[in-house]
Amino acid sequence: MRKLIIAVLVVVALAVAADFGAAAFAEHTVATQMRQQLALRSDPSVRINGFPFLTQALAGHYTAIDVQATGVSVDPLHDLDVEATLHDVDAPLAEVTSGDVHSVRAALVDGRVRIKDTDLGRAIGIEDLRIQQPSDQEIKELLPARTPASDAPHGDRAPVRMVATTDLVGQRTEIVGIGLIQLTGGVVRITVRDVRLAQDGGSVGLPRAVRQTLLNTLSTEVKPGQLPFAVTPTKVWVDTGSVVVEGTASNVSLNQMRTGG
Repeated sequence: MRKLIIAVLVVVALAVAADFGAAAFAEHTVATQMRQQLALRSDPSVRINGFPFLTQALAGHYTAIDVQATGVSVDPLHDLDVEATLHDVDAPLAEVTSGDVHSVRAALVDGRVRIKDTDLGRAIGIEDLRIQQPSDQEIKELLPARTPASDAPHGDRAPVRMVATTDLVGQRTEIVGIGLIQLTGGVVRITVRDVRLAQDGGSVGLPRAVRQTLLNTLSTEVKPGQLPFAVTPTKVWVDTGSVVVEGTASNVSLNQMRTGG
């Protein structure tokens, strides 16, 4: 009996190992295709969810596939994180094993692009820009009525807090800008409504001329490119250190992965 149990355990272990190996091969195949389409310096991360993998592979249908690519360049931004989750994916086994995955289709895709504050800062000439969520009190005091709260559900606009260090009267000084991010036609527009001098955990006003100059500098717009898999961007929100643009699409193919201006 003991030998039988050991034999069964060995068979199970080999089956699990084979399953993970097959999944790794398929993930590598998809990653290679996406690297070529996105012109990346390295393969993106691809994860095929669900277990066992071989059961899904034989059926040619996968519950969900996660894709992540870093360092994507869409001028003037050069360090975008691109992410997508493909749901209910149809992929014939013969095509996956041959490396020809252009006919792979997903019933639904959630796509998103993450704009890092360091990348945005370089684009607008502020090296140490930090993006944060403003407090509800800052939103109430400085932004128009009906502005979404910092914890409101994702929509086409969101409040933003921008912190930076700049030269004022010959000294390096930390400033705080409060404004709105709005998504319009795939363009992310940042409109800063007020800029103050950070001081002792609070903030104080600035002279009008200085304030207006900083408002113009911090207010900008960028086009982060199309979302992966022809996803239409519909939502924008602020995370600590980044601005996230996201959307969904239905019935898309793998060859629609490309992003661009």
